[in-house]
Order: sequence, then C-alpha cells, then structure tokens
Amino acid sequence: MDQAEKKRKLILGGALIATLAAVALVEEEESQIDTLETVQPVKTSGTKERARNQESAAELLDVSKLGQRKFSPLAGELFASTTWAPKQPQISLEEQIARAEEAKKAAPPPAPTAPPLQFKYSGKAVTDNETWVFLSQSGENHITKVGGKINSQYRLDSINDSTVTVTYLPLNIKQTLTINNKIAGTFR
Repeated sequence: MDQAEKKRKLILGGALIATLAAVALVEEEESQIDTLETVQPVKTSGTKERARNQESAAELLDVSKLGQRKFSPLAGELFASTTWAPKQPQISLEEQIARAEEAKKAAPPPAPTAPPLQFKYSGKAVTDNETWVFLSQSGENHITKVGGKINSQYRLDSINDSTVTVTYLPLNIKQTLTINNKIAGTFR
C-alpha cells in the first residue's frame, strides 16, 4: 500500500468512528426525553367562571353583523383598471359609422408603389465595352444592356459587380436587384 491509500483509509476510519459516536449520543438524548412524565392540568373552580364570561361575551358580540360592510358608491370598483385619460362619452352605433365614413373620405389614398422585382439574375457578358445582362422571369429569358427595356415596363439603368438597377417605367421608381456571384457568372 502506498502513502495516499493509507491516508485515505485513516480518514475514512476516523469519519466512521465520529459517526458512530454521534449516533450513540443521539440515542442517549432520546432515551432521556422518553423518561419525562406528562403534567396533568389542575382543575379549579375558576373554570365555571370562565365559561360564564365566554357566554356573556358571545351575547355582546353579534356575529350576524360580520361580513356586512357597506362601501361608499363614490369609491367605485376596487380592482378596476385606472387611467389618467378622461372618459370618452358613449357614442351611438350610427354616429360611429358616420365617423368611420368621414375618416375614409378624408384619408388620402395610399401612394402607388412598384411591384416587387420578379427577375432572377442569370449572368452578364462584356463585349466591345458594353455589358449585357441575362435575366429570367417566369421561365422567360431576357437579354438587355444599359438603357434597354425589359417587357416595356422596366429599363436597365446600371450594372455593377453586386447589383443591377432598373426603373419601373409606369411610376418611374428605381429598384435594385442583388447579384449572387456564387450562382451566376460573367461571360467575356
């Protein structure tokens, strides 16, 4: 046996002896507690007087009045949510409908917007200092250069390495198509 193992066995043995000593002490204390005798209450003539006092006190206390508290109606509902905003007067249904119609008439129509781009970038080719872009839309392929039209609704404005910019002609709104260089390539 090496030193570490001897040391470990000594520590475990010491812990075992301490545990046994603690158990013995606890058993001695429990046996002392069991030997105590219970004390019986002494009966006196005062118990009859005490019972009479309790009866007279019960006559003075009217239990039927308990639980019948009255709250002031000015206090309002105790658990209602509160706000600092003043209460709005009640509005009839006809008046609500009339106000809604007025609001519809007064509100300007929303500004027109261009539809989202449905084009997918397929690639581009550079020839004679002109860059041609290959786009597809719903199975239809389009080839155009800067200034060229697509479906008579879009015009190609600019091309760079990461985006293609087009203008939606009916509303003259510019839109940008992001190029994903991993899928499409450049042809020279």
